[in-house]
Amino acid sequence: MDYSKEKNKNRLIWKKKRKELFFLSSSKDQESFLSFFSSIAGVLEGKIVAGYNSFGGEVNCLELLKFSSLRGALTALPYVNSKKFIEFREWRDGDDLEPDFYNILSPKKNNVLIPDIILIPLLCFDLNGMRLGMGGGIYDRSLPFFNLSDKFGLAFSGQEVKCIQKEEHDFLIDGVITEKKVFIFKGKNS
Repeated sequence: MDYSKEKNKNRLIWKKKRKELFFLSSSKDQESFLSFFSSIAGVLEGKIVAGYNSFGGEVNCLELLKFSSLRGALTALPYVNSKKFIEFREWRDGDDLEPDFYNILSPKKNNVLIPDIILIPLLCFDLNGMRLGMGGGIYDRSLPFFNLSDKFGLAFSGQEVKCIQKEEHDFLIDGVITEKKVFIFKGKNS
């Protein structure tokens, strides 16, 4: 069965809902994200942490990357290439950014890194490790190539749903960090 029409309908709903949750969030929520991220990341010195450049009500990931950098981690942002795959390019706060293939601001320097931890945007998630993204399939295509990386979504707790129908191309994530708790998923892509 093709669930793409249902997913597209849900994307419109969740884009609006996520923006509402973002505007209702507080600095205390950001502190909670930092605390929960720190609990799953452990010692950051010497690690590589990749995130994303937030927009459209996404959880502010750049603050987590700055936090990681201050603790000795290398940080990276995604660059979507012409083949519609993500490569994570080294990024430090203040580095020049340029539009990638999808017109998303990405690091200008092309030092590609293999992350230990990947922080992933999403519209909503379920407790089976499914996430609903923006619909381009970029993360679903790219994440399987980072089999040694821990992959965590960033979301507000209000983005949790009962069930997202999994399709063959969908890639399950390891967990989700919210402002209220960390969810760890078992049996993801086995």
